[in-house]
Amino acid sequence: PGADVLFAVPAALDALTIPPPMTRGAVSRTITITQRPVEVAQGVVMDGWTFDGTIPGPILRVTEGETLTLTVRNLTAHPHNLHTHGAHAPVQDGWEPIPPGGERTYEIAPRPFGVYPYHCDLVPGAQHLGRGLHGLMLVDPPGGRAPAAERVLVLGGYDVDGDGRSDLFGWNGVAGFFARHPLKVRRGELVRLYVANLVVDEPVATFHLHANTFDVFRSGTRLVADEHTDVVALTVGERAVLEMRFPEPGRVMFHPHQSRMAEQGAMGWIAIV
Repeated sequence: PGADVLFAVPAALDALTIPPPMTRGAVSRTITITQRPVEVAQGVVMDGWTFDGTIPGPILRVTEGETLTLTVRNLTAHPHNLHTHGAHAPVQDGWEPIPPGGERTYEIAPRPFGVYPYHCDLVPGAQHLGRGLHGLMLVDPPGGRAPAAERVLVLGGYDVDGDGRSDLFGWNGVAGFFARHPLKVRRGELVRLYVANLVVDEPVATFHLHANTFDVFRSGTRLVADEHTDVVALTVGERAVLEMRFPEPGRVMFHPHQSRMAEQGAMGWIAIV
């Protein structure tokens, strides 16, 4: 791609896959909304709307009880905003449009601990989310979770031909990426996946893991598993924390059971070493 096209090469994708360390105390962050070409599959470029230049946007991570001061700058020619899921003061909800060239600062103390999407909340929603304005916020419990190899997997759909329907599907912004570059974990270690479905034009997406099973913590708001399975269904905006161990080395597949999604980019591998 040309120099003006953002391509999520492995090093760049790591920042969207591996959550940053937990924080302590007040957290401040500035996010910039831009419009730019984004390569959402090998050789496929979409005119994207982005938080900080990436699809999905950066992982936000705080601990329950902390205050997150979030300044959002809109550098596009269209109104946008940034709405976070979870409980917070109504005046900080982020539904008001931020005009082109404008900015707004939110102060939120997100609660309870869990996994929460954030996204542009203007209409048409399918366009704003589908062109890239979505991301994930992790709110850790005050005592943290057990040590684990942690990864984030955000499923998105990409309407590359502008007909209002997703043509490609990918985890963390690039269709087909994890088919070529598997997630790597160590044999026997606890693996924790923060999984979210932000495909806006399909009613549901599942996450299915081959050759293994996992504990499901729905929305991540409990420290006791809700079930143990090998497939979990997620409606639009729904998310879960999945925990598992791999007792043997090898390579296992993950994908939605919706065949169109899997075949158009959402199949990937986990390599156990």
